[in-house]
Amino acid sequence: MPSIKARIRANRFLSFLVLTYVLTWVWWIPATLLVRSGDPPSYTSLLVLTGGFGPFLAAIVLATATGDIRSWGRQLVSVRASPLVWVAAVAVPVVLFGATLVFTVALGWTFDDAALGPAGVLGALLLSSFIRGGLEEPGWRGYGLPVLQRRLGAFRASLVIGVVWAAWHIPLFVMPGSSQSGTSFVFYLLAVLAISVITTWLYNESGGRVLLPIVFHTTWNGVSVYLSRGVVGDGALPSEAALAAAAWLFAGILVYRYGSERLSSRPLATGGLSFEEGRSRVDADASGGVTHSND
Repeated sequence: MPSIKARIRANRFLSFLVLTYVLTWVWWIPATLLVRSGDPPSYTSLLVLTGGFGPFLAAIVLATATGDIRSWGRQLVSVRASPLVWVAAVAVPVVLFGATLVFTVALGWTFDDAALGPAGVLGALLLSSFIRGGLEEPGWRGYGLPVLQRRLGAFRASLVIGVVWAAWHIPLFVMPGSSQSGTSFVFYLLAVLAISVITTWLYNESGGRVLLPIVFHTTWNGVSVYLSRGVVGDGALPSEAALAAAAWLFAGILVYRYGSERLSSRPLATGGLSFEEGRSRVDADASGGVTHSND
């Protein structure tokens, strides 16, 4: 009989997917029902917050079970990446949201910068975004992506992660008062797919340093909420279609520039996880070549 460790290694992504959903929805579904009841108790927000750690906790459990926890954990705190990649992790969300803001105003909305409040508001939003969004990344990019992209290549793995990531939020779409409530899931999915591609680029280009996706995700969410405070009109910033279009434009540039197999100038990142030699479908060597095998 194969050991638990062997079973997990043979089904890493499926194990991660199932455990992530269980560790999240076991909290989010009750929270959604409580909110929809019309008189949710005070601890409901704690249920929502706890569920958000599902991807992170799933990755910790699985990395521990396969004996990779130390090497995997080192990737979470390493800052060794090109300064340009660090700049991109912050600048890309700002530029994309700035572009969609211009587009939104051009369509008839107005922007009241006085409604943004002091700079401290943005700082508070970034801290909240780090806890509620950024800390998902050790799971999505730190564990799920390095497993899946060895089989599918970086671009197709990004799309799969994007679908899983968007669907993971479904309970929030039916939870009144959540940031997803009242928004279009179709446009949300399209935007998340592009965001997933961009985040894969940051992850692989940094050599698998998870702090880059964390910074990107935190900045993306924080800037989104902050700028939306200044929009005056029948709608929210950014228009969902405009954001999806802008994100896909940048994602398309990355695919054209780096190719779909790696989405970076570097070999596919392993995330500190151990893989059997010869098991990956796509694995770039140090000289930039690509080798294939049948995983």
